[in-house]
Amino acid sequence: MIAAPEPGLTAEDLIERAVRLRPVLLERQPETERLTHYPKSTHDDFLRAGFYRMLQPRRYGGYEVGLPVFYRVVTEIARGCPSTGWALSLTAAHVLQVAGFFEERAQDEIFGADGDFRAASTVAPVGVARPDGEGHVVLDGTWPYSSGSPYSTHYVGQTLRAGDPPGPVLLFVAPRSVWTVLDDWHGVLGLRGSGTAGSRHARDGERMQRYFRDAATYWTHVGPGMAEPLFRRVGCDRLGLPSDHIPLIP
Repeated sequence: MIAAPEPGLTAEDLIERAVRLRPVLLERQPETERLTHYPKSTHDDFLRAGFYRMLQPRRYGGYEVGLPVFYRVVTEIARGCPSTGWALSLTAAHVLQVAGFFEERAQDEIFGADGDFRAASTVAPVGVARPDGEGHVVLDGTWPYSSGSPYSTHYVGQTLRAGDPPGPVLLFVAPRSVWTVLDDWHGVLGLRGSGTAGSRHARDGERMQRYFRDAATYWTHVGPGMAEPLFRRVGCDRLGLPSDHIPLIP
């Protein structure tokens, strides 16, 4: 169990902090667009405010406040800077996939000793993953449109298992040490400061195959995080079934 930086932090605190940051983000818009991602000062503000941990499980140092609060905070941030709001919403939301789909041992290692986690992602499967026969995996490819990548600690993406033809689709988590942010987010008209650059992945000599999941198991696998209300879909009542009887994906 990892303690959150501010155990007493409330939803109201998070929203209030986002509202206070709006004028600051508005002033930083020119710098954000020049850099093509929000500046480190904004990143530090988000760390102090607890925004990256809003949806993170409590057991891993998060606040697990729920989607309505998350949406409200992101909306307030986007009112100050749309690019920044976009990048924050993505890097802080991909924790749902990690908590919902990956085994407990993998989560323990991904969140580490302090729960510091942020993840860029690309939905479309790119590149290939090739086991090396020693329990490690070689990732090879360039994943475009990786919003929020400059400050991400991990990458949550999809790829194809190497073969002829390649497949099936795999979901993976890669630590920051094995991918490089490309400087290719220029010449765009909108969301110029969202940091939606490409990412180049190389061999990961440390991560084991537990950091990969077959796409076919997304719908049947029950990860340890799914026991919490935040990581279930609500709506089972429409089927006449109590939601706590059916483990569903986020």
